[in-house]
Amino acid sequence: MPQIWAETAPPARGSGREALHPAQAAMQNPHSPPRAASLKGAGPKTPQNNGIRHMAPLSQLRNIADTGETLHRSGCAPYKIEKYLQFYARKQGINVIVQATPTSISCQFPDEDNQFIIRRLEPAQINLSLLARTIIRINAVEDPGTEEPGRYPAWLIMLANIAIPPAFLTLIGSALTTIALSAVLGFLVWLCQLFCRGDRVILVEFLSALVAGLAVSLVSSMGVEVPVWGTCIAAIVLFVPGLSIANSLECLAFNDVISGSSLFAQSIFVLMKLFIGIYIGVSIGAALWGATPQVKNVNEVLWWMPYLALPALSFSIGVIFNARLVDIVRALPVTVLGMWGPLYLGFGSGWIVGTWVTAMCITLYGTWLAKTLNLTGAIYIVQGILILVPGSRVLMSATQSLFNETLMADASIGLSALLMFSAIVAGQVTALALYSQKNRNLAS
Repeated sequence: MPQIWAETAPPARGSGREALHPAQAAMQNPHSPPRAASLKGAGPKTPQNNGIRHMAPLSQLRNIADTGETLHRSGCAPYKIEKYLQFYARKQGINVIVQATPTSISCQFPDEDNQFIIRRLEPAQINLSLLARTIIRINAVEDPGTEEPGRYPAWLIMLANIAIPPAFLTLIGSALTTIALSAVLGFLVWLCQLFCRGDRVILVEFLSALVAGLAVSLVSSMGVEVPVWGTCIAAIVLFVPGLSIANSLECLAFNDVISGSSLFAQSIFVLMKLFIGIYIGVSIGAALWGATPQVKNVNEVLWWMPYLALPALSFSIGVIFNARLVDIVRALPVTVLGMWGPLYLGFGSGWIVGTWVTAMCITLYGTWLAKTLNLTGAIYIVQGILILVPGSRVLMSATQSLFNETLMADASIGLSALLMFSAIVAGQVTALALYSQKNRNLAS
């Protein structure tokens, strides 16, 4: 019976915890020699290529697990993590069996005395620069490292937070007063992000929505005519979990039901925090400053403003997600598709058909570009899907159903969110089927 040793997390890391599988614990021999000796060749040896094969050092196995944790931390889909780790280990002559979920990574090394490494992880954050760098080093069979690349300056992140709400309102059409107010709300949301760090990060969505609700209620009580709920949604649209929803739909499309369901549940939880935060903020504001009047949204956007708002929104999203500048520029076409594709690519058949065609075009473009650059399509698809995915439309639909207030010119768009989810799944599956496995990157 092979010796199976417990693996512990490196002391310098705090984002993951490694544990021994229960089956391994039952097989553990308490009188075994130290693990390090076994890994250096004192343990069992197996014949390979007519010679003696020494077991891989522990640091090499840990490096594979660290690479998987880095991919997870940067927002890579679970099934892609499995493919990348197997590719990375195979290049080093190591056989590994990987199971990745949204909250854990398990690595089993059958040829290394059947050792197991299991890590429990926090929910992933989006860091597209870290994701790109890690994949580039994996393809080059270099040590991907675990340190994060430098982020954009704090002042630029602040400007990105300020720019996203007015750019969003400009693209869907709103009053100029509402657009100006949303920039102030973006600054307040940035302050909430500064406050909610470390252990308080789980509070950031709810607190931002609460502050936005209070601020809009205060402004509305002063006689400024703004659509309360619509303005609040624009302020927190950054937190709509577009990548999590896109990853969950992609996992479900490839029959990874566990990861897909878990990511989708996390996304719904975030949407719940956003909605209830706005509701509580507006309710407290009504109690403090009086009931806010319902104002119908009026489109005062000039014809040239959307052509400035779309690049601003694309650049701001890239800064928030720490994407490389070159990747922001490359992803601009999918941003255009995500915004106007459902409107113009439906060919008279409606938003649902337009969404299906748009999702297919976005996935084809991202997959082709990823193959060309030896990266993963998620880096380029995310911006288009974030705008296309109807997460914010779910909030708008709930707003219309409960409070009879809509932000978009076409009120039925928010009510068709479920069909739009399905159309995005169908579009991604169609695109990946058209782009054959032979022509795709190993995990694009």
